Amino acid sequence: MKTFFFSLVFLVLQIAQAQIKIMTFEEAQQQTLNVKVLDSLYAVPQKFFEGNPALYTKDQRAFVMRINTLSRQIATKKDNVRIWGRFYVSKDGHFDYFLYQMEGKISTESQSRLLDSLKNYLSAYKFPVKITVAHSFHQIIQMGVIRTVIKGKNTIRTLEEAIATTRPDTVKVLALNQLELDAIPEVIYRFTEMKELNLSGNELKRANIDLARLPKLRHIWLNNNQLTDSSLLISPNKTLKILNLQGNRFADIPEAVHRCKKLNSLWLGYNKLTQLNEESFRGLRYLLDLNLYSCELTTLPKNIVKLRRLEVLDLYYNQLSILPSSLGRMKKLQQLALSNNDLQTLPSLHRLKRLQTLYIHHNKLTALPSSIRKLKRLRILDINNNQFSTLPSQIGKLRKVEDLDISNNNLSEVPKELLQLPRLQKLYLRANPFSRDAVLLSRSKPIIESLENKKTDVSY
Repeated sequence: MKTFFFSLVFLVLQIAQAQIKIMTFEEAQQQTLNVKVLDSLYAVPQKFFEGNPALYTKDQRAFVMRINTLSRQIATKKDNVRIWGRFYVSKDGHFDYFLYQMEGKISTESQSRLLDSLKNYLSAYKFPVKITVAHSFHQIIQMGVIRTVIKGKNTIRTLEEAIATTRPDTVKVLALNQLELDAIPEVIYRFTEMKELNLSGNELKRANIDLARLPKLRHIWLNNNQLTDSSLLISPNKTLKILNLQGNRFADIPEAVHRCKKLNSLWLGYNKLTQLNEESFRGLRYLLDLNLYSCELTTLPKNIVKLRRLEVLDLYYNQLSILPSSLGRMKKLQQLALSNNDLQTLPSLHRLKRLQTLYIHHNKLTALPSSIRKLKRLRILDINNNQFSTLPSQIGKLRKVEDLDISNNNLSEVPKELLQLPRLQKLYLRANPFSRDAVLLSRSKPIIESLENKKTDVSY
């Protein structure tokens, strides 16, 4: 007990010195600053800041991107390391401690530069929202590229192996990912039976692929390169089904995509699609799955409705404040992801009768459209971290809902309409006024108990 007491005193004195202290977990242990002691001082409360949760989430995301960018700028081609870090934040919003552990290979020079850069950045950093309670959080920092080795039969994984093989006709997957390629090697055309070509995580600034020479190719991975709208060339075809272009430098859907006449899946996340317009979706009539994750979108073209077969639409982490009414007419949609935007209203959803999953958490919504009752096949509804004070009575019409998250809103009671949901298995109610107030909670207790008696797993 005495040791623990003196450790706490020692910690308080160190925290008073203000500048962040960076050390490995082992070094911290030697100084009696083990994680258990620190965590007792920086216990994570339910809420540790004042202000808009969306602003804090956005800022933390920017913080994570910044420290990962710092590490990438410092890394050399020989550095391949993953850093397990724990950050300790004071109640005034400054960082007190950063404890870390490195796994992989890193030069002494790179490690020194990284720690110096992190110290400068973390010492100067202050959260824009008001921090009210000291707390801690984990974060993984990736420095350099640790290659993901594609497994499976009939797969070639290196250029040397691709050149040396005497049986190219047996190869189904050519995985040349993360090999620092700056051009597509001609050797790919040896593999006429190939179904999947993975060129992700290279340094490609230009890509020209002749699918006439690869008649069996169905999947192409070009994510995490440096391609632009005009530097991607794909010959006209009716064979390609899946195309992954995430993490490049596209400003619009490139013309090469429109040459893939029967494309089913298009993934364009992590591109800055500032030029997306009413012509962007032309000709993609066979598209089933469209990923526009984190593309800095402020508007969505109304002609997206032309994607008549679309079943999955992912618009996570954009800056959308309004959606076109045409979105509510996409009759084939089964999964719609609108979370982490700036939405204040939703269009009518009355034609989305095949919709099974709707993610709209982390927005600014105060109401759901009454047309929500039309979603007869909906199984998952996640509206947490919005600004709902009430929910429409029509929510009781969602008879197939199994998973419902209404946590982190402004609800003063559990809606009684939830008792009308016969298939409800999981219900999340946390961080609403009724879950923090004993009087309000007592009023909702009968409803919660009734739900639990019906075998619903209720979290509040």
